Amino acid sequence: MFEFAGQEFAREVFEKIYKNNKISHAYILTGPDGVGKSDFAMYMAAKLLCSSEVKPCGLCSQCLKIKNGNHPDFVVISSKGKSIGVDEIRNLTDEIYTKPYEGYKKIVVIKEADTITVQGQNAILKTLEDPPEYATIIMLTDNENTILQTIRSRCQILRLGRINPEKIKNLLIKEGINEENAQLAASISDGILGNARNALDKSFLELRSKTMEFSKRIIREKTIEAFKDVKFLVDNKDKIELILDIMMAWYRDIMLIKLIKDREIIINKDFYSELVEESRILSYNRLDRIILAINDAKNKLKQYANFQLTMEVMLLEIQEV
Repeated sequence: MFEFAGQEFAREVFEKIYKNNKISHAYILTGPDGVGKSDFAMYMAAKLLCSSEVKPCGLCSQCLKIKNGNHPDFVVISSKGKSIGVDEIRNLTDEIYTKPYEGYKKIVVIKEADTITVQGQNAILKTLEDPPEYATIIMLTDNENTILQTIRSRCQILRLGRINPEKIKNLLIKEGINEENAQLAASISDGILGNARNALDKSFLELRSKTMEFSKRIIREKTIEAFKDVKFLVDNKDKIELILDIMMAWYRDIMLIKLIKDREIIINKDFYSELVEESRILSYNRLDRIILAINDAKNKLKQYANFQLTMEVMLLEIQEV
C-alpha cells in the first residue's frame, strides 16, 4: 500500500533510524519534483503510526486512515500554488502542540516547504527549537537551499535521487505499459518516475512536441518575431514550469551532443537527429547562456515576478546571446 520506487537508499536510512529508535522531531525530504517525496512521507507516517508488529502493514485502521487522508494525527498542508505565510504556520503550530488523538505520535507534512515565507520559516523555527516530544515534522522541497540554514541545522535531511532509466522502464512494464511506450517514457524521464508517468499522457506528448518546435524556432527568429511567440507561453501559463523544463532539457541535450556525441546520455533520445542538426548551428557558449536565461526565468517566477514580463525578458536574452 505504501510503495515507492527506486528510493531504496533513503528507505534503508530511515529503517535504520527507526530500528535504532533515533526518530528525529523534524526531517527535510529533498529531491526533484516528481521523484516521490509525498509517497515517501506517507510511508514514514505509516511506519510511525501503524499499530501492527510489522510496520507499515497497510491493513490496520491507522494505515487505512493515512491512505484515505482522514487520520487525525497525520496532518498535511500544501502551498496550493501560493506561498505558505506566517498565519498558516501559526495555525499549523497550534495543531502541532495539540496532543495526538489516537496514538502517541503526530506527523505533520509540509509540502512545497520552499514556498514558506521568511516570516513563516522564522515562526516554524520556534517550534523546531522546542518541539513536543510526540511530534514529527516532515518538510518536502525540490531545493533544500531555499530553506533557512537555522531550520536545516535542526532537521535530518533525506535526499531522494533519480532512478536508472532501465529501472523506470521495468517498473512501467510491471504497471502494464507496453515495452515500446515504457522505453520512450523512461528515456525522457530524466530519472524521475513521475515524469515517466506524465510522458505516457497524450496531452504531455503534444505539449512536449510543441515546446521543442518553439525552442527550435525562437533561436532562428528576429527579436520582434520572437516576442510574438510569447503568446505560446502565455496561453500555457498553467504549464509553464513543465514547458521551461522541456526547453532546458532540449538545449542541455544539444550541449551534450556537441561535447560528447553520445545518444545514451541525452534525455530526448527520440529526437536525436534533430538535436544533432541543432548542435551544428548553436555554439557551446550560446547554449550555456540560453540555459542560464531559462533558469533565471524559472527562479523569478518562483518569486512571483510578473509573468509576461519575465517571459519577454527571457526571450530577449535568448535572442541576444
